[in-house]
Amino acid sequence: MYLTISIEPNRKGLPTTQSMRRIINSRSILTDQIQNQSDIANAFPKRAKLSVRRVFLRSMKVVAIIAAICVASGVILWNWPTAFYTVATAAARFNSGVRLEEIMVRGVATPTLEGHISSSDARLQPDRTPILFLHGWGTSKEAMMGEMKWFVSTRRVIAPDLPGFGANMLQPDQPALDGSGYVKWIEEFRIAANLGRVDVVGESMGGALAAAYAAAYPDSVRRIVLQSAAGLEAPKLNAFMRDVHSGKNPLLIASSSDFDRVIGLCFAKPPPIPAPFKQFLLDRAISNLPRQKEMVEALQHFLMNGNAGILGSIHAPTLILYGSADQITDSSLLNVYRDGIQNSTAVLIEGAGHVIFYDAPKETLLALTAFLD
Repeated sequence: MYLTISIEPNRKGLPTTQSMRRIINSRSILTDQIQNQSDIANAFPKRAKLSVRRVFLRSMKVVAIIAAICVASGVILWNWPTAFYTVATAAARFNSGVRLEEIMVRGVATPTLEGHISSSDARLQPDRTPILFLHGWGTSKEAMMGEMKWFVSTRRVIAPDLPGFGANMLQPDQPALDGSGYVKWIEEFRIAANLGRVDVVGESMGGALAAAYAAAYPDSVRRIVLQSAAGLEAPKLNAFMRDVHSGKNPLLIASSSDFDRVIGLCFAKPPPIPAPFKQFLLDRAISNLPRQKEMVEALQHFLMNGNAGILGSIHAPTLILYGSADQITDSSLLNVYRDGIQNSTAVLIEGAGHVIFYDAPKETLLALTAFLD
């Protein structure tokens, strides 16, 4: 910064008093300006430091609040089994690419899972046969999400809660269904859901129903997959089957120890189950215990040997899958189904238990995709 100072000389050639005052005042102004600039320069870093610190503190407060909310929510969910189950299953549905729907069958809104991939998605092939998934005894539509996920991007996939299971509990005036009753219900569901001809994938009880359905409604079925299927007398009776023949029902759940025992029967490597999730399933099983006993009586004959004599009526190409470590439907049933269904392929998966798509997902996926595609 520059100041121009004009000095007026007196008659003797010396600066006047007034000129000297101007010089002093100018120096004072210059000094003040320099000092002000120095003060401003020193002030900016301090303000910047204060600003950064405030932002950091505010951010930490926000993080702390979010963490507190998450912890509180976790504690609430952990101690509220119904809410925990609802949140966990919603997350699993999202991860599997399916959504919860309701389809009216016989005047009852049937809880159903269906793939939600947009029809505009280039991968989805609407002209391909839909896949209908049928769950096993004591489980629900959610049990089939792992397999639905494999096909959700290219096929229409759908899985209902069969009557008496999952969220589709029997009403007081609804009688328990036998094998033929479930088969008729499946056909009514197919029509109500506007599925057209279907591929059917059934697990355990669902596998027995898939075989019976293909025999009763051949025009409704393109292909079927029988996974650990019940419905026939096994050449080799394992411990579970011996208990059933003696009049016991090893799958009834009336206590926490019963729940653990059934999980041990179903899986070669039982999955970890969070305590509130287990509590919800246990509470639901116990609350439905009276109807479960009624359903067992209605279905027992079908599950033990109801498909004897109908295998020759199954003309749909059939894939038969069993695990060598199955403790419920003994793997010796594989040969019975294979020999009875003319157009069938049988695969024994070593080391897999009753729920083969959990114990051996890679092998199951490979077999299903090769067969259904």
